[in-house]
Amino acid sequence: MATPSLTDLRFLESAARTGSLSGAARELGVTQQAVSARLRALERLIDVELLRRSHSGIALTPFGEVVLGEGREVLAASARLDDAIASLRGPAAES
Repeated sequence: MATPSLTDLRFLESAARTGSLSGAARELGVTQQAVSARLRALERLIDVELLRRSHSGIALTPFGEVVLGEGREVLAASARLDDAIASLRGPAAES
């Protein structure tokens, strides 16, 4: 089974938090079409519907809730790893 990328998870998290693909697009600095295409590709990758789309916005499906819950943990772990690496490099490496 294929695993979502960190970028996939960031797109899903942003869409769920903002409640819309256009809101996620603004937040991520991409087009609404890019968000939509990325999330549809993710749904095809893992072969489940993650979002219910309507004119009033999006809502997570039960599968989407599970993927996002686990995905948030993955994103948090990735951020901790980034912080640890930056800490090991020290201030001189950050310039």
